[in-house]
Amino acid sequence: MIWLLPVGILAISSAAILIRLTPADPLAITFWRLAFATLIVLLMSAWRGEEFPRGRFLAYSALSGVLLAVHFLSWIPSLFYTTVAASTTLVNIHPVLMLLFSQRIGERIGGATAVGVLVAVAGSVLITLSPGGLLGNLLALVGAFAFAGYLALGRVVRAHVSTLGYVAVAYGVAAAVSLAVAASLRANLANYDLYVFFMFLLIASIPMMLGHTVFNYLLGRYRAVTIAASTLGEPVGATLLAIPVLGEVPRGSIFLNAPGVGHVEVPLQAVGIVVTIIGIAIVIREEIKRGA
Repeated sequence: MIWLLPVGILAISSAAILIRLTPADPLAITFWRLAFATLIVLLMSAWRGEEFPRGRFLAYSALSGVLLAVHFLSWIPSLFYTTVAASTTLVNIHPVLMLLFSQRIGERIGGATAVGVLVAVAGSVLITLSPGGLLGNLLALVGAFAFAGYLALGRVVRAHVSTLGYVAVAYGVAAAVSLAVAASLRANLANYDLYVFFMFLLIASIPMMLGHTVFNYLLGRYRAVTIAASTLGEPVGATLLAIPVLGEVPRGSIFLNAPGVGHVEVPLQAVGIVVTIIGIAIVIREEIKRGA
């Protein structure tokens, strides 16, 4: 099932672009993304006769939903205060935190995995050299911390609970929390045309169901740190998609003095993409070796 990782990476890479193309309040995008995803999951759960988590796993699932809400409530608004490249890079720093969380949830982290994560993080940072707005960057970092906790709890629950049972609770709680926040801030949740609601549904279907739900399924089979490192493909995909769709061309190069050649311009964003992919490949290769 490791082949599902690229599917999830491609799906979440579309999130930032779809969000920026949706003319709605960021809090409304957050709520409807989660609400539609919850509805889809509940329908699938009813059709398959899935059971919901109970006892402490229900509590863990609910807490995971709170962290997911914090992740989206901070990251989605960040996309409107900074560039796609900056936002998706900063929100994906969470694999470093996962190296610490993994020890707490009983996962063994080898040297190759740690190196792969650090290489991938370094590559994702290189993608963005043009600093975005301070508020947007800070919001993206809050989203990174929340996402790390969300993945760690998801790994614990998924060892005992089915994917649909877990995400039904997590997505539902996240939707409820985002609704409460949006209502308290009097955000516009409903005054939109059919195009905007279509975009809400699209965001729930592609990056949420094919991205987050696929990753939650894989959490039952692979280490949380592997899933976390794989999501570092998001800034790569989102940055590349933002060029033709939004016209956001990442800038930032350095000039090296090469002997016999003179000054050579090195495009660090391109280097960052390559480095990130190498880091992800190292982690996935290690995961495949563990399962062999």
